[in-house]
Amino acid sequence: MLLSFLLCVLILYAPLPDSAGAVDPWVTLGGVAGLAALTVLAGWLCSTLAVYLLRRRDPMAAPGSALRDVMASRLLSLLSGLVIGFTAADVFVFGWPMLVYRLLGVYRWMVLLDDLLLLLPALLMMLAVIMWRYRVESLGRPVSPGMLRYLWLRVRVELGVILVPWLLLVSLTDLAEAVFHGFSPLAGAVVSGAAVVLLLSVSPLLLRAIWGTSRLPDGALRQRLEAFSVGHGFRCNDILLWHTHNHIANAGVIGPLPFLRYVLLTDVLVSRCTEEEVEAVFAHEVGHIRRHHLAFYFLFAVAFFCFYVNLVDLVALSGRVGPLTDVLGLQMTPPQAVVMLLFAVAYWALVFGFVSRRMEQQADMFSLRSIERPEALLSALDKLGALGHAPRRASFWRHFSIDRRIAFLRRIMSDPAKARGFDLRIAALKGGIIALSAAGFLRLLLYRPGLFGL
Repeated sequence: MLLSFLLCVLILYAPLPDSAGAVDPWVTLGGVAGLAALTVLAGWLCSTLAVYLLRRRDPMAAPGSALRDVMASRLLSLLSGLVIGFTAADVFVFGWPMLVYRLLGVYRWMVLLDDLLLLLPALLMMLAVIMWRYRVESLGRPVSPGMLRYLWLRVRVELGVILVPWLLLVSLTDLAEAVFHGFSPLAGAVVSGAAVVLLLSVSPLLLRAIWGTSRLPDGALRQRLEAFSVGHGFRCNDILLWHTHNHIANAGVIGPLPFLRYVLLTDVLVSRCTEEEVEAVFAHEVGHIRRHHLAFYFLFAVAFFCFYVNLVDLVALSGRVGPLTDVLGLQMTPPQAVVMLLFAVAYWALVFGFVSRRMEQQADMFSLRSIERPEALLSALDKLGALGHAPRRASFWRHFSIDRRIAFLRRIMSDPAKARGFDLRIAALKGGIIALSAAGFLRLLLYRPGLFGL
């Protein structure tokens, strides 16, 4: 859902053609409200079908392992895609952003309220999807929090990670535009760039607050994890307990720099796994740092702009789209925005998903090699599959399925040569992306120096 909401945000802030402002305000309100109602109806239909499938699965099968579990999960994923389509209709058919601008955009000192109103339809549709997910997830497996707590938890985990930084960014941008109104566009661009750098710097602290964490208590587990960190040259600011009302079995590492880096372990992971299994999951997160995955993801994000500008230049040869005038695309035309949205879907949903799933496998391999008993990682993954509310056989945007991850590790354990071959393929993948990024940047520097003010 995180990717779906990110795409919705990009769509809502895309430039509109002049004709979008010609839509009657009552038609806009009716259309946006109608699509929100359709989302609720589609959610009821998909969740009803999912419940039907889950009730007819083999009672002897392990939870989450049957084909019907995968089909039910795909129905819920379909809802998120539907919200993206409805958000696009809100923007390009009914002109919702233009109505918001006409209501509030005329006020130069309007900060945050106009952005909240702009995001409101997408947020309401996402909330509806989350509520229908609760109906399905509560079937057959106990869901620890009640519906309101579940809703608040999912909003923080899946929407808040984008919503809060984005609202902070647009607020700072709105203030910059109000303060530097009448000055050169460069002044506003510099302030906007500084705001992005500031938010990236403090993002680990924001995530700590958004996701609800506290320091992992002192004890045998913390001592074990700290000893592992010292033994493998890993540094972080702290190890945190991630409070999810015993609902989410997961872990994560945030922050590229040691003094702002945190490892998060969810409450259900710590309470239901042995210390040895928690150490194996912790080692997986350490693997992301030791294999420089976070730094590579940052490069991957920056490369998006480089590839996008080059792509627009290529499409501009057809005469349908004009070339960009700045490297960040701050002054996009509607055709350029369409290219950006289509490219964003391909780049983040397909390419990044492909890369991320293999980085997760590499982190699994690091854990397998670094812990005393490799079987602890397999048992930890097996427990995560049993504790989670996602099918064990279903792969997702950033992770392969639990069953596929375990099968991959078993092949590595039986034939270490396969691990070396996998490492070489990952190195080639990363090197290829870095080389393409460098070539794209060099091409812009040589043939489009005006984009950089040269």
